[in-house]
Amino acid sequence: MTNDKKETKVERRQHKRFEAKSGTFKSESVEGEIIDISMGGFAFSYRDSEEWTNETFDVGMLLGEKDLCIEDVPLRIISDCAINRGLSMTRRCGVKFGKLNSKQLAQLEYYIWANTDAADLHTENDSD
Repeated sequence: MTNDKKETKVERRQHKRFEAKSGTFKSESVEGEIIDISMGGFAFSYRDSEEWTNETFDVGMLLGEKDLCIEDVPLRIISDCAINRGLSMTRRCGVKFGKLNSKQLAQLEYYIWANTDAADLHTENDSD
């Protein structure tokens, strides 16, 4: 019976998430390391400081390998919670992309390919 309940869990995400090998998020009020990313949004971690006043942001910038930069990315904060890592307090913030233009969508696809293991996963799926 327990296994049946686990199998009936519905995945709510529309887009497959990929663990980031590298990448940074920046806004006017916060900067952090990207944890995972999809075509629908991403999560990043940042150090909690007195300067961070739980201000919301609705636009940011993604930075990646080889000077890759996606600017003016529309965002909406979905979650923001504390996680502990060693002696300093770190937070994890989940954001959803707003309406991206065609250039940003193309840049995002390339960003995911260049900064995650998405290319490796695609290759594995092709061989099935």
